Amino acid sequence: KLIKSKKVITLSQLERLMIWKLRRGQFRPTLMGLIRRNSPKTVEEVTNKAITVALESPKNVAEAFKILESLHGVGPATASLILSVILPHKVPFMSDEAMDASIGLPRSYTASRYEKFQRELSTKAKELGNEWNVGLVEKALFSAAVLGRQDGK
Repeated sequence: KLIKSKKVITLSQLERLMIWKLRRGQFRPTLMGLIRRNSPKTVEEVTNKAITVALESPKNVAEAFKILESLHGVGPATASLILSVILPHKVPFMSDEAMDASIGLPRSYTASRYEKFQRELSTKAKELGNEWNVGLVEKALFSAAVLGRQDGK
C-alpha cells in the first residue's frame, strides 16, 4: 500500500523485489548487479513515471513496461513484478511456471509474449468466476507447478 500511495519504488525496494524474484524463480546472478547499477534518484523517477502511467489506466501497462525497462536489469518479467505490486488484479507477475502452464514453451521474455500471457490469464480468470483475477490465476499456476515438482510430477 505504501508503494501504491507514494507512486514510487526506491532502489532498496527494487533490490528486495529482485531478491524475492530470484528466490522464487530461476536464479540469474547477474540481475542483482545490474539493478544496483541504477542510481536511487533514477529508480525513483522512472518508477514514479511508470506507476503513474499504469494507474491512469490498466490499458497503459505496455507503456509502463517500456518506461521501467529503461532501468538496468529490468525486463518484462521484472516490470511485471513491479506493476503487479501496484495493480495485482490487473497485472500478473510473469513467472516461468505460470507462463509455461498458460502459453507453453518456448519461454521468451518479450512484451508481446507478456501480452499473450496476460490475455490467457484474463480469459482463465473470467472462466473461473468473479472472485478470480489475473494475479490469483498466476499464483495458482505457480503453486501447482511447485507442488507438482515436489510430488515428482
